[in-house]
Amino acid sequence: MSCKPRSLFTQFSASQLYPSSFILYPLLLPVSYQVIARKWRPQTFEEVTGQEVVTHSLRNAIEFDRLHHAYIFSGARGVGKTTTARIIAKALNCHRSDKPTLTPCRTDDPDACSSCREIAESRSIDVLEIDAASHTGIGDIRGTILDGININPARDRYKIFIIDEVHQLSKPAFNALLKTLEEPPGNVIFIMATTELHKVPETILSRCQEFQFRTIPIQKIFDRLKLIASEDKINVTEDALREIARSGMGSMRDAQSNFDQVISFSGEQIEAQDVTKALGSAGVEVLSSVIKSIANGDTKTILDLVDDLIGHGHDLRNFCRDLLALMRDLMVYKVASGSEHLFESAVFSVEQMNELAAGFTTTDLLRYFNSLAATEVSLREAAQPRFVLEIGLVKLIEMRKAAAIEDILNRLSAIEIGTPQTAPAAATQEKKTLIPEKTPAEPRKTAVPEPPKPVIPDKTQQTATPAKSPPAEPENTTFDSIVEPPDDEIGFDDGYVTHVPEPSSEPASEAAITQPTWTVTPMRRLASIASEDLEHFDVPRLDDAYEWELKGEDDQLLPINGASHLADILSGKTVIKPPAAEPSAPLKKIDLTGIMPEYENDDAVEIPTLSDDPTVAELITYANALPDVRRAKRLLRADVIHAVKN
Repeated sequence: MSCKPRSLFTQFSASQLYPSSFILYPLLLPVSYQVIARKWRPQTFEEVTGQEVVTHSLRNAIEFDRLHHAYIFSGARGVGKTTTARIIAKALNCHRSDKPTLTPCRTDDPDACSSCREIAESRSIDVLEIDAASHTGIGDIRGTILDGININPARDRYKIFIIDEVHQLSKPAFNALLKTLEEPPGNVIFIMATTELHKVPETILSRCQEFQFRTIPIQKIFDRLKLIASEDKINVTEDALREIARSGMGSMRDAQSNFDQVISFSGEQIEAQDVTKALGSAGVEVLSSVIKSIANGDTKTILDLVDDLIGHGHDLRNFCRDLLALMRDLMVYKVASGSEHLFESAVFSVEQMNELAAGFTTTDLLRYFNSLAATEVSLREAAQPRFVLEIGLVKLIEMRKAAAIEDILNRLSAIEIGTPQTAPAAATQEKKTLIPEKTPAEPRKTAVPEPPKPVIPDKTQQTATPAKSPPAEPENTTFDSIVEPPDDEIGFDDGYVTHVPEPSSEPASEAAITQPTWTVTPMRRLASIASEDLEHFDVPRLDDAYEWELKGEDDQLLPINGASHLADILSGKTVIKPPAAEPSAPLKKIDLTGIMPEYENDDAVEIPTLSDDPTVAELITYANALPDVRRAKRLLRADVIHAVKN
């Protein structure tokens, strides 16, 4: 005898049933809401978004019967690793085909086989999903895998073990799997998934085929969300969908979860502002305003934007991350504007990127990114996140006032060699050709030799205009090309060398004669040497001889004020006259007394007698015997090598 409930929701107690036996009727409840991430989980290889390379390889392996016994899927969260593992399990065990198929059953198909349906619902007895995060020990691996691995599948073709977050297994658990992974039974396949591949031992990786799952581009996430909205009859604008796709940061599951959250927050129509409010993220308008304010140095607008973010309850750390992503996109656009696939995840179009990046250099964007990264780290534990973000954004504006170290070094180098300075904006361009400026600030006096007049052959019968000499006071100059002058054609002018080219022997036109070319190049400067690095010798007799020579030339050792003064003296413009109060008459006779020292131990040598026609050898012997010659030889450390008769 059985009991029927009075209604679908009637509950029974043990006293209402027969004591010997009783029957439990299921409690029928309304079907609960299924989230978008589970409802729209891909069920075939074609539906896996953004992993075309991986799915193509796996499809070929199934189609041509080249299956490996162990796979490891790595990549970011929510990009399809576990979903792809389930699709492989369905393709290998689908009962609608007598062999592995590329088109397994869909769960929404009324005629779906029991194997595909159970695998999709994670309750198949031959496809075991193991969460390594909660089953990390060797006991879990032994009880779940090792003890029953040699038992044939109960119903399906293959026994498949899907191990999620495999990197969290302990070292003993990994060691226990080594032998099994290397030589498993023919009908056993391992599929492991991990978000941290570097934590998996090399001994495990070497036994598996590895597939790396990439983050999904924003455009593909947007297309998938648009399909979901169309099928579920959700009224949402494209701008709102693009904001939701961007919030996923390359993860399809995260984007779908955010879509669920926005649907719960909004009404019948979902707008872009609803997304920013529901997710606490900043919209593209706010990010664009921040970039433009930094470019214009508008500190007040920056502070107003932060105040608006606080007022609307936005997560400041998420905003900082969005701004970091935008800085990265702008930097990549600056250095690789022709490679759009590098910034395909950007929230702005190419035209908008070009407009926002126009006010910055690559170096500026790199500095901003580093500064924002430090601000984002500080926001994690900041007691007042608003203050940290405000100071961090104002710092970006102040960075624009700082000069690049390369410009400072170039200007210091130019000052050291005496090169006329130009505006800082033109500091990066090399100026080497002599081009007179129209409005010089301070003309510099340049003393150069007059160029020789060109010689024109008589056969031309032309009257040439004499070549013009350079002006005595030329205008300030800049440089476009350095012309290296010969060593014998240089003049000095405050650290510059002026080169006057020789006239060509070929007939020259009147324009070439009347407008000679002048080129200027900075002088080569010798490296400075400290006085302590020089070796000094005191030789009193040389000092006395130098003083004596100066007296003979009537030189008063008057000072010379710089290279310009020296040039005026050499050109004859300035004449140095000695003071009349201290006339100095030159010495008429050279007195060697005291200069050539006497030697007390000078043994006398007999002077030989010369013949009427002496040879050179006799003359040298005669000269070496003379006292004065012997003294000179000792003084100068010299020797007589030749002698002639006077």
